[in-house]
Amino acid sequence: MRIYCKGDTGLNMAVRGDKVLLVPADSNDESQQWIQDYDAVGRVADEQGRRAFALVNVRTKQAAVLLDERSNRLEMARYAGGDGGGGGGVVKLSMLWSLGARLPGGYCEVRLLRDISRTLNGINGHVREGTVVGIYNSEPDSVHAIWKFDPINK
Repeated sequence: MRIYCKGDTGLNMAVRGDKVLLVPADSNDESQQWIQDYDAVGRVADEQGRRAFALVNVRTKQAAVLLDERSNRLEMARYAGGDGGGGGGVVKLSMLWSLGARLPGGYCEVRLLRDISRTLNGINGHVREGTVVGIYNSEPDSVHAIWKFDPINK
């Protein structure tokens, strides 16, 4: 699936090096393709009862995480859940997300499971090519902070 914010549906979330950025949509670019993995998570849910999932990049096979609580930078980390890679299927809490309430147009906030007041965000309010995707306080009325997951159209 592809992930994009309401501010520009022509920009997808992608992994570039060690960063997660907004880049021009390209359905053939696997760094822009994501798996919303519920299977390896079991029955874990957030404090509002919304089911948890891991966000795994197709190209890197890594999961999106917030490794440093003092930072707002989204990072990618080794993901052992559901891949048969010998990781035992253990998924760290820091790798889990939940979706907020569905907003008009099918958008929603993508929230850290361990703190649903912190959500996926185009850092500094920017929605343009190269914008770093990170974590910030909930902003459900901001076009850089509400997201949509759609199938890849090939």
